Amino acid sequence: MRKIKQDKKGVMGIILFFLILFSILIIGFTLAVVVGVVDFSSDTLTPIMEEIGMVEDANVSQAAHVTVGVVNGFVQSAPWLLALGYVGALVFSIVFVVAYNSNPNPAFIGLYLGFILLLILGSIIISNAYEEIYNGTDEIATRLQDNVAMSYLILYSPFILTVIAFITGIYLFAGRQNENVGGYGI
Repeated sequence: MRKIKQDKKGVMGIILFFLILFSILIIGFTLAVVVGVVDFSSDTLTPIMEEIGMVEDANVSQAAHVTVGVVNGFVQSAPWLLALGYVGALVFSIVFVVAYNSNPNPAFIGLYLGFILLLILGSIIISNAYEEIYNGTDEIATRLQDNVAMSYLILYSPFILTVIAFITGIYLFAGRQNENVGGYGI
């Protein structure tokens, strides 16, 4: 029983893992909507900026093409960069658990399963909120529908995050058993 009270590092690792997963989901949701808004703004402003013409001795259209055109190229690739970053963050969360030097006491499996339930409920709420925006007919909805990879990852986030949580939980509790750190060395 004394070993369970002293296993603060294992509990903090569990809490930190779920905070990381939930933060990734919230940041992904927010950035997907922001990328949709910026994409719409860029598509609206770029043609206007490139058609200004000459102002005194300066060719503003050429300057706008060089600056705004480059920014528009980046904005058009932002959905794929966002999806790549989101997948990278999910992979990082798994690497975080693998690299964590402590495996918690098996008595904390119940706590871990409780956090999995909270993660599932939170991801269902965020996924449903995203779906409400996604199924609309306005410009933001069409931009989100064009962002296929990120939309898939957020809409199916309850399943994806549950699989990640169970796989890391199996590794965390049954992976490496060190007598000095948690595990079966009670």
